[in-house]
Amino acid sequence: MADLVPEYIIRLLIALLIGGLIGLERELQGKPAGLRTNMLMCFGSCLIMIISIEISKTASGIADPGRIAAQVVTGVGFLGAGTIIRSRFHVTGLTSAATIWVLSALGLAVGAGRIRLALICAVFISMILILIRYVETALKRFRSTHIIHLILESKQGTVGAVLETFTDMKIVSEALDVDRSGESWTATFEYTVSSKKHHSLIERLSGQEGVKSVTEQ
Repeated sequence: MADLVPEYIIRLLIALLIGGLIGLERELQGKPAGLRTNMLMCFGSCLIMIISIEISKTASGIADPGRIAAQVVTGVGFLGAGTIIRSRFHVTGLTSAATIWVLSALGLAVGAGRIRLALICAVFISMILILIRYVETALKRFRSTHIIHLILESKQGTVGAVLETFTDMKIVSEALDVDRSGESWTATFEYTVSSKKHHSLIERLSGQEGVKSVTEQ
């Protein structure tokens, strides 16, 4: 064990580095699982893998070094779930949860001595987090899902006029919520269109009679 301490320290430092590099991107994006969370996740997974290997060496009889390490997969699920936030119409934090999950795998790989594999995978993960964001932005120009909330005047025909606007613009929408009680009526719609068509719809609805306000969720 004493002879392997320097090697294990190197593995732990590499795990910190990998977690820090990927965590930095999350931190710059203002995500809930940022720099420290990702560094600790990768470091902890690496440490657990090292402990698993050492215990299997000292155990009498046949010992499986993957038994303790396997619990990381279970435990990281609870941590990942904590980063997922579900509001009324949106679910956020899925990418952060997936990042934590894959970082635990990188930490286990480093702890097992598969450093080259972990570094290659870290490069691919960084490319996914950074480069694919630009691809997603480009795709949204052609087609993306939007949710808008309308406050309408409380008179007959207002909701029907809004639906006619969707039909005229050949936009297939789904009414998520319609409330016709009170002095002002409210309606929430979801639809998938290009960015250009979305802005045209918002502009048309904003100037439409009976529509008090249009906000995007």
